[in-house]
Amino acid sequence: MAFSSGSGGRQTFSEINITPLTDVFLVLLIIMILIAPLINQSSLKVEPPVAQHGKAEQQNKTITVEVSKEGIIAVNGVRVSDDKTQIERIQGLVSDAMKREFEKMGSKEIPVAVRADEESRQKYVVAVLDAAAGVGVKKLRIVTLQNAGR
Repeated sequence: MAFSSGSGGRQTFSEINITPLTDVFLVLLIIMILIAPLINQSSLKVEPPVAQHGKAEQQNKTITVEVSKEGIIAVNGVRVSDDKTQIERIQGLVSDAMKREFEKMGSKEIPVAVRADEESRQKYVVAVLDAAAGVGVKKLRIVTLQNAGR
């Protein structure tokens, strides 16, 4: 591609204009910065009960099972049942989802944290606990909110 210079002679212009490329990368960076906080948000709205005593949950490697007040269950943010799923099927669905997560993480020593809404029915929480026992979970935690008065 040849461009003429002001001196009247023909001279080839071999430099690449990187301004449009830089603009595209900056737009992509801004999009990623805006989307990143949304990735770690939970898929279910769960309000755990408040505990008087207890330690804060560690967020390292943990499989989180959430139970909403409607009976919807999610394993690590992925829904495995809805409010119309039969209670008999829930245990199998949760067991399968936990097995997949253990295979991804490579160990059954990883703790399972159960986050149940304070208004959820006990039968759903018991189904999750039974599924965890059936898979061979070694560490199980029930997640609650910290008491603000401590």
